[in-house]
Amino acid sequence: MEYVVIELRGALACYQDTDDLSRTGRTVAAGLAEELGIDLADLPGCRYTCWETPAEYGVFQSGFELA
Repeated sequence: MEYVVIELRGALACYQDTDDLSRTGRTVAAGLAEELGIDLADLPGCRYTCWETPAEYGVFQSGFELA
């Protein structure tokens, strides 16, 4: 999956699927920046990819890379 960070809201990064704009989500901004190896200030507008694994209560994301 490929996502773009659309904004930071407090401690959260709001992201959107680049293929399906109706698919959005939120995650801890500091954790996402650390996974991508970038500064927190560089998150808005950042495109990244990750693997998604369905789970009982949502989806696990792993393997984060800059797109």
